[in-house]
Amino acid sequence: MGPIIYHREERLFTIHAVVATIYWLGLLFATKGVFAFMLPALGIALLIGQSALIAHLKGNGIKLSPTQFPDLYNRHLTCCKTLGLSDPPDAYLINGSGFLNAFATRFLGRNFVVLYTNVINAMSDRPEAINFYIGHELGHIKQSHLQWAPFLWPASLFPLIGAAYSRAREYTCDQYGRACCDSTESALKGLIALSAGEKLWSEVNVEAYLNQIEQSSGFWMSLHELISDYPWLVKRAARVDNPFAAPPQRSLFAWFFALFMPRMGVGGSAGGVLVTVAIIGILAAIAVPQFAQYQAKAKAHNAEMGVSKMNAR
Repeated sequence: MGPIIYHREERLFTIHAVVATIYWLGLLFATKGVFAFMLPALGIALLIGQSALIAHLKGNGIKLSPTQFPDLYNRHLTCCKTLGLSDPPDAYLINGSGFLNAFATRFLGRNFVVLYTNVINAMSDRPEAINFYIGHELGHIKQSHLQWAPFLWPASLFPLIGAAYSRAREYTCDQYGRACCDSTESALKGLIALSAGEKLWSEVNVEAYLNQIEQSSGFWMSLHELISDYPWLVKRAARVDNPFAAPPQRSLFAWFFALFMPRMGVGGSAGGVLVTVAIIGILAAIAVPQFAQYQAKAKAHNAEMGVSKMNAR
């Protein structure tokens, strides 16, 4: 795929896989295997939560088909064919309520791509740019980001590497979006609309916008990007324009401070934190009684030793 796959994604995936494996095995060891019996309950809870989203899509969204928005449906199928997806995911259209966005999700082994209506309305004068949004979400499916997410989430809580992997995935999927467009300009217009909005994107001076990337190397810009799930839009646009161009170097001081700051990106790790808190609670429920039992045994042993010494005297 050449420059489509961001050069750091595979390395960061490996780091995440190692950290996650250590985390899960450590959890099993620390709880003496008890956590394994908690996994079905945790899986059911996650399944119920995910089912709420799918139910919302099927109950309130509009499923694309040959008879429902056929032009948009065919565009979706063309993007799937371009990216080599032989089993096209179900595609839905939902009211964006003013937001320009799209997302991919997965439920019971089936993938879904969801487009917000505002994206379609915004790109009415440049429909080819819609392919960028479709291709971006299909990129998450192509790269198996959705399948690996539950296993890798413990590593996503770590400073620096958690947000870095998320940003790497976005860079990769932007290139998948670009691959689905007829030109780089269409992909750029689709991405720039996230900055300018659904009415002003056509008036943006693309060259001037891309030059803003030079402002992303300062301390504060670097710091807030390092703890964010998404790269700055100007950096994403610059890589879509030229995937071989090297971005400005980040501030070294920002790297140091970001090491002690939690991941704070859009969609961040709130769910992961909640699960972590739950797991800590499980560990505490197991460890505290055992520690108390150990203390009681130690006191009893010391008392017996004291009595033995008294009798010896």
